Amino acid sequence: MEETVNGGGQHEEPRGTNGQVSDNGSNETDAGGLGQAGVGGMPQGFARMSVDRDAARYNMSHKQRGHCVIFNHRHFDQHTGLGERNGTDRDRDQAQALFTNLGFQVTVYNNLRVYEVKEKIQDLAFDVNHSECDALAVVFMSHGEKDVLWGRDGTFNPDYLFENFKADQCSTLAGKPKLFFIQACRGEGLDAGTTLVQQKTRDEIDSGYQAYKIPNTADFLVCWSTIPGHFSWRNTTNGSWFIQSLVKVLTRDSGHDDLLSMMTSVNRNMILNFESNCPSQQHMHGKKQAACIVSTLMRKVYFTPKY
Repeated sequence: MEETVNGGGQHEEPRGTNGQVSDNGSNETDAGGLGQAGVGGMPQGFARMSVDRDAARYNMSHKQRGHCVIFNHRHFDQHTGLGERNGTDRDRDQAQALFTNLGFQVTVYNNLRVYEVKEKIQDLAFDVNHSECDALAVVFMSHGEKDVLWGRDGTFNPDYLFENFKADQCSTLAGKPKLFFIQACRGEGLDAGTTLVQQKTRDEIDSGYQAYKIPNTADFLVCWSTIPGHFSWRNTTNGSWFIQSLVKVLTRDSGHDDLLSMMTSVNRNMILNFESNCPSQQHMHGKKQAACIVSTLMRKVYFTPKY
């Protein structure tokens, strides 16, 4: 669950110019192979490029920035035994303003049951055409435990948020950044932190390729508010440490910095500026939090302004 706080996160040879793999030996995998699935409007295993093969940045100049969906959970059914997530509505409102300012079309859902969360994810993956969109963003805020997230009435595997947007499942987002921000606990671990002390020393293009293949799992950025097995802290008045830091840094730096660099700054802000203040519960007092950022991005994400 979340905790609240009232104070202060085998080798492959390179491709030749014809776009084919140059292979001088056998290649093996360490597990079973993956099959292919067809994608709408294109031959099996194919999707349209949205940017040159060797581009360092994702194409953020489509007609639309893209869709942002915010799942906000404050209330839970009585049988779950879960408490109200006070402060999450502030997170919701600040996240909505942030992603609107970044150019996304934002939709907010409050207190959905698990089947409703899954329906909204499926609708977004399979019923929405993202061809004219730069990216996708999903913000999910709720209680969580090890390997599960909570809807209003029960739990589900977090992988459900991501797997429907893989390149072989959602072809109009293939090769485009898919961004997930998850504010939830991932266990019951607490991080007491370590104090660092400064010690003085004595010395005081155009590639020309027509086709290339990417993994179906490429182009994802999943930003968890905490590391596996640990609590995620939320201030009942100001909102969660993670969302506060996310909004502050992206608002300040999105005009000039790339997203992955900004997420490092988000983590730094949360680590340096937040600590639990629970003097009446000494086992919860003075704790710290670090975000966990998992990336399969192959290019940099810049939120270039849309005029």
